[in-house]
Amino acid sequence: KRRVLLSFFTLTAGVFIVFSVGLNRQGFSDPAQLLSGTGGYTLWCESNIPVYHNLSTPEGRSKLALTDLPAEADILQISRYSADDASCLNLNKVTQPTVLGVDMQAMKNSSFHIRQTIYPDQTETDVYKTLQSATDSVYPVLVDETVLLWTLMRSPGDTIRYEVGGRAVYLQIAGILDNSIFQGNLIMDKSLLAEVWSEITGSEIILFRVKEQDAAATERLIEQALNEYGVRVTTTAQRLQAFNSVTDTYLTIFLTLGSLGLLLGIVSFIIVVRKDLASRREDILLYRSLGFTDTKISRLLIAENRLVPLYAIIVGILGSVAGVSGGLQSVSMWIWLLSAVPAIVLVLSVILFIRQSVRTCLQQN
Repeated sequence: KRRVLLSFFTLTAGVFIVFSVGLNRQGFSDPAQLLSGTGGYTLWCESNIPVYHNLSTPEGRSKLALTDLPAEADILQISRYSADDASCLNLNKVTQPTVLGVDMQAMKNSSFHIRQTIYPDQTETDVYKTLQSATDSVYPVLVDETVLLWTLMRSPGDTIRYEVGGRAVYLQIAGILDNSIFQGNLIMDKSLLAEVWSEITGSEIILFRVKEQDAAATERLIEQALNEYGVRVTTTAQRLQAFNSVTDTYLTIFLTLGSLGLLLGIVSFIIVVRKDLASRREDILLYRSLGFTDTKISRLLIAENRLVPLYAIIVGILGSVAGVSGGLQSVSMWIWLLSAVPAIVLVLSVILFIRQSVRTCLQQN
C-alpha cells in the first residue's frame, strides 16, 4: 500500500507540473491575444530625444520628413517620465516605475483590454473618463498585470509615492491591463502627466498602426527620418515576445523539474506493477484451479493495475486546469492540442504496458 501511494503521488505531481507549465505558456498565434497585447498597433518607436511635432497632422509629418507614411497610418504619441524599468527584464527591486502619458481616448478606441478596475460599478466609458481626472494629488494609473503581481507586488487601489518639486504625488493603481507592450510602466492620462511633470512636453514613444504589408517599409522610413532623435523601432509583436522569453525561461526550468518528477513517477509505477504481478503468482494458480480462463484472469489483473496510474493522470490534469482556471480564456487552441496529445499518449502507453506485463506474467506462470 505504501509503494502504491508513493507511485500515485509521484506520478500525479509530475503530470500536474508538466501540464501546468504547458498551459501557462503564452502563444502569439492567437490573433485575439496578440491584439489585446499590442492594442492593434504594429510598430513601437522609442527615441532618446523627445519629438515635439504632431505626427497626426500633415504639417508635423512634413517637418520630420515622414510625408511618405501610409495615408491610413494611425499614430499614438506617448510622453514619458523616466524612472525605474518595472518589466520582467529588470530583476532589481522597483519602487518608482516609469510613467507613460497616453491619450485615454485613444486607449479606449484601441484593442488594449482593461481586465480589472477599482470602479466595479462603472461602464468602460465611465472608467476612461475617471482615469482622466485626479483628486487631492492622487492620480489614477493603469498597470500591466505582470508588473503588478511580480515586480511591484501591489494590489489594485494601492498608491505609489513620487516626489515632484518638493511635494508628494500619489499614483493610484486604478486598473489592470492584460499583458501588453506597456509592461514595465505605469499608464497615466497624458494631460494628467503634463499636470504633474510640466517640464515634459514632447513624445519619447510613438506607436504606429499600419497594414502588415507596409510594416517593414514604414520601419525603414521612421529609422531614416528620425535618425537624429536616436530612434529605435521594433514591431509590437517582437516586443511582446521579448517580455515573454523571460517567462518562458522560468517555465522551461519548471518543465524540466516536472519532467523529472514524471519520469520518477513512471519508474515507480513500473516497479509497483511488476512487484504486484510477481506477488500474485499463487492467486493466478488458484484462479486457474477454480476454472478461470487466462482471458478472465488477464482482465482482472489489468483492471486492478490500471486504476492507480489512470487516477494519477486524471487528478494531475484536473489539478493543472484548476490551477490556471483564472487564465483559461488566454490559453490558445494549439496549446490545448499540444497538451492533449501527450495526455492521450501517456494514457495509451499505460494501458499497453499493463496489458503486456499481465500477458508476460501469465505466460511465465
